Amino acid sequence: MIEDVPDAAPRAKRLFFVVCKDLPGITIFDADTNVRIAQAITPGTINPHEAAFSRDGRAVYVPIYGTSGVGKPGEHGHILHIFDSLTGEQRASLETGQYRRPHCVTVGQESGLVYASAELAESLILIDPAQPAILGSIPTGSNTSHMFALTRDESKAYVSNVRSKSIAVLDVKSRRLDKTIPTEGENQRMTLSPDERWFVTNLGPAGKVAFYRTDKDELDFTVPVSGTPFVSKFSGDGNFLYCAGFAGPRNLATWKIDVTERAVVASLSEAVGQDPGCLEVNPFTGTVYITDQPANRVLQIDPPTWTVTGSIRTEKTPDAMGFVELRRT
Repeated sequence: MIEDVPDAAPRAKRLFFVVCKDLPGITIFDADTNVRIAQAITPGTINPHEAAFSRDGRAVYVPIYGTSGVGKPGEHGHILHIFDSLTGEQRASLETGQYRRPHCVTVGQESGLVYASAELAESLILIDPAQPAILGSIPTGSNTSHMFALTRDESKAYVSNVRSKSIAVLDVKSRRLDKTIPTEGENQRMTLSPDERWFVTNLGPAGKVAFYRTDKDELDFTVPVSGTPFVSKFSGDGNFLYCAGFAGPRNLATWKIDVTERAVVASLSEAVGQDPGCLEVNPFTGTVYITDQPANRVLQIDPPTWTVTGSIRTEKTPDAMGFVELRRT
C-alpha cells in the first residue's frame, strides 16, 4: 500500500490521477512532486478503466466499465462515480441504466458537461455532473464504441469502434451520427492534434498509426511502426506524436513520430515494460507518462532523448491517467 502525505493536498497546485483497475479505484498525485495525496476506492468489484478531472480539478469522474476487456464477455458496469480530488471522498454517483459499460470519459472545457462512451449501448452519453443526470445520448451506429476524442468547442466527437473496424464521426450539437469511416482492421484509442487538424487512431493489427483530416473526415496518411501501436498522444506543440504499444507478447514498445516527416524518429522496445494501459503527456513539463500495468508503475520518458528517466509506483494494474491545473475556490 502506498502511503499518503497528509500535508501534500493543501500545497498542491497541479494534480494527476492514475486509475488502478484492480485496486479498484484511483490514486491522485501532486503533479509537481509525484507525491500521492489521495485515494478514491470505487465500491464493488467491477473495474474502472478511465477517469476525468472536472474543469477546476476539484472533482474527478470515474465510470465503472466491467470485469473484462473491450468486446469480451464479463460483468457490465453501469455507474459513474464523482470523487473529491483532494480527499478521495465520494460526492455522488450516477446510475447509467441502459448505458452499460461506460468507458472513456471527457469533460467539455466550454460547458463542463461530462461525455462518456457507453460501449454496449453503442452511444456517447452527455451528463450534467451537478445533478448528476444523463441529459441525452448520441448513437455511434457501431458496436464496441470504446474511446473518443472531443473537439474544444464540443461540436464533434470522433469515436473508436474497435471490433467494428470503424470510426464514428458524431455531430454533438445535433446529437446525431454524421459519418462512419471504415478502418484497416481494428483501431484503438483516439486523439486530436493541438490545432485540431487531425484525429488519430492506432491500427494495431496493421502496424500503423492513422492520421485523418478533420476538415474532410477522411484518411490523410499513415505511419508504419515496428510493432502493434495501441495508444498515442501529441506533444504540446503538435510537432510529434508519441505512441506506445507492443513489440511482441508482454513487450512494451514506444515510438516517437515526427509529424512533418511522417516517420518514426525514435523508438524503445528493449526492457521497457510489459503492457501499456495509457500514454499521456504531462502538460506542465512535456514528459511522456506511460502506465505499465503488470509492473504497477508509471514510466517517465524524456521526449528529446527518448529515454526512460524514472518511474512512479502505483497500486494494482494502472491504466488511464489525467492532469489538471487546480483552481482554488
